[in-house]
Amino acid sequence: MTTYAFGDLQGCYEELRLLLDHIEFDPSSDKLCFTGDLVNRGPDSLKVLEYLYSINESVVNVLGNHDFHLIALALTDRKLRSKDNSLSPILSSSNKINLIEWLRHQPLFHMEKESDTLIVHAGVHPSWTLEMVKKYSEEIQSVIRGDDASVFFKAMYSDDSWSTDLIGKKRFNAIVNSFTRMRYLNELGECNFEEKDSPEKVTNELIPWYLYPNRKVKNDLIVFGHWSSLGYFYDHNVVCLDGGCVWGGELVAVDLSKPDVPIRINSLKSK
Repeated sequence: MTTYAFGDLQGCYEELRLLLDHIEFDPSSDKLCFTGDLVNRGPDSLKVLEYLYSINESVVNVLGNHDFHLIALALTDRKLRSKDNSLSPILSSSNKINLIEWLRHQPLFHMEKESDTLIVHAGVHPSWTLEMVKKYSEEIQSVIRGDDASVFFKAMYSDDSWSTDLIGKKRFNAIVNSFTRMRYLNELGECNFEEKDSPEKVTNELIPWYLYPNRKVKNDLIVFGHWSSLGYFYDHNVVCLDGGCVWGGELVAVDLSKPDVPIRINSLKSK
């Protein structure tokens, strides 16, 4: 059995199938781990969800910010914006309930024990230990899978940065933001959710989360997506797999036993 990790799909179904053909994916023996953001902005978000739902036994997906946004649209009266149009086919699908339920029962992080690999969407807050990662993930999972999930999703949109003194909605939002939106922190440990450029282009004093001093989780390999300007990146015991496929870049995967060997398919949008 081979376990593969994939970067952000964001509705790039055709590229996904091409990459699966390239690796000769066998759903009876191989395992696919996705770093989240399965949907939104790309052409075939519904096809992506339907396909992964159909091979659920072979799939693990950690939730990304776009996945959270889709669930929020499905469970609340929040209005679609023009940039959400790619999600409309899911929300009007006859299979909507099954797909949304499947999505909201995905974790915020996944540990592949055989390879000591932790998979998240955006990253692991530098102040968190592995025990804290597990605890905070379970805390949010219990909320978004519960009967009152819509209350959480209505109040989800904020820029709260993690701090141990937060309570209630701000605490929940800060945990979700750390798992799904984090790229940089300042010297005070506050997350900056605005800066999206790669580190070599950033001239201010922001620090990538994986370079933050005294980062607690260092021994386990961390695989993440979310950061398309960073692209495939392997250093400091982290691997970024977001190749910006939806923007005309590439879809990137790795065999988790060979994280230094990226497997790439160019975006069909670039042709």
